Amino acid sequence: MKTKKLAFLFTLLITSFSCASFKVNGEATFRLETIGNILKRCNSFENQKVTLRAKYMGWNCPAECKNPGITRSDSCIVDSTGCIYVRATGGLNPITDKRKEYIFKGIVKKFKNICYLEVVEADETK
Repeated sequence: MKTKKLAFLFTLLITSFSCASFKVNGEATFRLETIGNILKRCNSFENQKVTLRAKYMGWNCPAECKNPGITRSDSCIVDSTGCIYVRATGGLNPITDKRKEYIFKGIVKKFKNICYLEVVEADETK
């Protein structure tokens, strides 16, 4: 019985430290995903809502960033784990807002077997 309790506590401890999260206005806690995790597990994230912190790059996307080619005006976001293209940038301007960090809320989509983020909301971090 003691072994089961220890195993349960260990599992609880591991899972609570494996999820990055933050509070907004002291009201709600959101789990932050990473771009690398979304790209690695694209099928399980497809059509799921996600929240992530990333830098908006506008049209200056790194060469390794896979472009699904949805529109001619696709832009991208990057974090320390990778790069992903975005659609519907939440009102961001690809020229004046680039290189700023935002909290993005969106839905993971797939086109031509390439994952991208359909942005619902983007809030600049301070």
